[in-house]
Amino acid sequence: MSHEHVPVAIPRAEAMAYAAAYESAVLFAGSDRGRIWMRDRDRAALLNRLTTNQIEGLHPGQGCETVLTSPIGRIIDLLKVICLDEGLLVVTSPGRGPAILQHLRKQVFFNDKVQIEDASLQLSQLGLYGPLAKELLAEVGLGSVPLHAYGMLATTWRDAPLYIVVTRPLGGAGFWLIAPPAALAQLNRALRSAGAYTLDSDTYHVLRIEAGQPAYGHELSLDYIPLETGLWDAVSFAKGCYVGQEIIARMESRGRLAKALRGLRFIGRPTFASSSGQPLAHLEVDGKEAGDLTSIAESPRYGLIGLGYVRSAYLKGDQPLQIAGCTTELVELPFGLRT
Repeated sequence: MSHEHVPVAIPRAEAMAYAAAYESAVLFAGSDRGRIWMRDRDRAALLNRLTTNQIEGLHPGQGCETVLTSPIGRIIDLLKVICLDEGLLVVTSPGRGPAILQHLRKQVFFNDKVQIEDASLQLSQLGLYGPLAKELLAEVGLGSVPLHAYGMLATTWRDAPLYIVVTRPLGGAGFWLIAPPAALAQLNRALRSAGAYTLDSDTYHVLRIEAGQPAYGHELSLDYIPLETGLWDAVSFAKGCYVGQEIIARMESRGRLAKALRGLRFIGRPTFASSSGQPLAHLEVDGKEAGDLTSIAESPRYGLIGLGYVRSAYLKGDQPLQIAGCTTELVELPFGLRT
């Protein structure tokens, strides 16, 4: 687990991109995400028995989030699954492509009819976010975009295949643009000419914390269970068996979670050093451990904020949480719900 982000003031260029995410549109490179083709008869059945959501019911043009879980229900990765006529396109968290590809291939049984192929070099990926994202797509000739969650439009750009996928928004709307590298580079230039700003990784980090979106190596890891992360929409409680189902179903049926992901607003300035493979710091109440801080950033809107897992006993917020010498306030996610 890596926590390379530290709270710093956003320079002018990054501040302009931050504002554009809420006022117009921004572009963010997404090619470090893994992209995997799953084809042939049993592609949906295989993914259905390995992950939390209902995959077999997807039709071309539809998609969903689903969690690849361990036998004890812990998060291996949060996947986005896009259903096309020719197969399933599975998108992993950044940097997770090779590991997830290997994991999926190891789960293929001798009688499974499924082909699993790395598409990360074949296809590149670009995020387009903000309230004017849809308008900018129309301005470059891509007007008919999907509107439902993880819906997908298969079209072309300069005679190359292009997939426009609805994803979690940042600032406003959110789309993934997936196409061969050369075509996507041309589309990137066209969207920037139409007025889109380029979003840097540090500002993206701020925006995703404000939006309450979990990231691998921070909120997504083998330390946590999908329901604790708030990924209820990525879990089906009506489907058949899958790896880790027993633990997740038990937590849901009993209505008891050990912890839950929340936003944190800092009152003061904490002093701590991050440690690779460990949470940034522990939350405490009267000297007792109350949870873990997993992400932190300096927000132009909200000041110093973070994401963290808070033990259920302290979720009401009636007892002040302490971390590294300062008090933190619990915030419902996303941060815009309460200022």
